[in-house]
Amino acid sequence: MITVAVAVFMWVLVLILALRARRRPDNSMLRAAGLIAASLTTNIDQVYLWVNAQLPWANALDLVANLLLITGIYYLSSAITRGATRVAALRERGTIWMRGAAQATAVLMVVSFSLIEDPVASPTFMRDYGNQVAAAAYSAVQYIYIFSVMSGTLITCVQNVPRMRRPRFRVGFSIIGAGCFSALALCSTVIAMDVANVLGAAGFLSAAGPIYDLLYLITVLLLCIGLAIPPVGRLVTSVSLRRKLARIEPGIRNVWLTTVAKSPTVSLVGTTSQDVQHEGRSGRRSLETVHRLVIEIHDWLNVESSSDLKLTPAQRETLERAETLCLRHGRATK
Repeated sequence: MITVAVAVFMWVLVLILALRARRRPDNSMLRAAGLIAASLTTNIDQVYLWVNAQLPWANALDLVANLLLITGIYYLSSAITRGATRVAALRERGTIWMRGAAQATAVLMVVSFSLIEDPVASPTFMRDYGNQVAAAAYSAVQYIYIFSVMSGTLITCVQNVPRMRRPRFRVGFSIIGAGCFSALALCSTVIAMDVANVLGAAGFLSAAGPIYDLLYLITVLLLCIGLAIPPVGRLVTSVSLRRKLARIEPGIRNVWLTTVAKSPTVSLVGTTSQDVQHEGRSGRRSLETVHRLVIEIHDWLNVESSSDLKLTPAQRETLERAETLCLRHGRATK
C-alpha cells in the first residue's frame, strides 16, 4: 500500500508540474519528477514482475529503476539549486559537482550489480539478495549519493528561504527542506540496513523495517508537497488576478476613454481609443494594459492640472483600485 501511495503522490506532482510546462523556460523539475515517479512505480510488486519479465536478465528492472532514481535526484537537486540560489557561479559549480557525482555513482552501481548472484526475479530484491557484499555495495553507493545531494539541497534551502519574497516559494522550499532532512534519515537507515544484512543482524532489520517504511512515505510526501506549492500557488494567483482584472479593467478603460483619449498627445506610446477597446484580456497582458492606462491617466491629470478637467469621485475610486492592483504586483504607478 505504501509503494502505491508513494507512486501516486509522484505522478500527481508530475501532472501539477505539467500544467505550465509550455510556459516554463526550464522543465528540469518536471523531468526529475517524471524519472522519480517512473522509478518508484516499479516498487509495486505486480508492475515490477511484469516489466522485468520483458527484460533480458533477472532483476534488470531493479538496476534500471535505481539508475532512473539517481538521474531524477540529479535533475531535482539541480532544479532546486537553480530556483533557490541567485548567484550564477554557485549554481554552476553545484551543477557540475552533482553531475560528476551522479555519473560516478551510476558506474559503481552497474559494476556492483553485475557481481550480484540473483538467479530469480524478485520484487523484494534487497531482502532476498542483500546479504551479499556486492548487493550491499550496490544499495549503499546510491544512498550515499542521495545523502550527499540531499545534504547540499537542505543547506541551499536553509540559506536561501529567508531571502525569498513570495510566500509560496518560502513555504514550498521550507517543506522541501523538511523533506531533505527526512531523506537524510531515510538514507542513514538504508545504509545501516545494508550493513546489518551483510552481518546477518536479523533483529536490527526487523526493527528498522517499519522505520524505513515511515521515513520513505514522509520523505516523498514532503518533497511532493513542497515542490507542488510554488506552481499551485502561481496558478491560484493567476486565477485571482484574472478575476480582479475582469472587475477593474473595464472601469479603468472607460476612465481612460473619457480623459486621455481626448488628449492623445498625453499617451506615452501613442495609444488610441481603438487600441484600448480591442486589446486582449489574457492575464499578464491585461495587467500590463491596466498599468499603462493608470500611468497615462496620471500624466493626463498632471497636464490638465491647471484646467477645470477633473476626475469624478467614481473615476477616482476606479483609478485607486487599479493603482492598488498594480502596486501589489510590483508595478509602480508614479
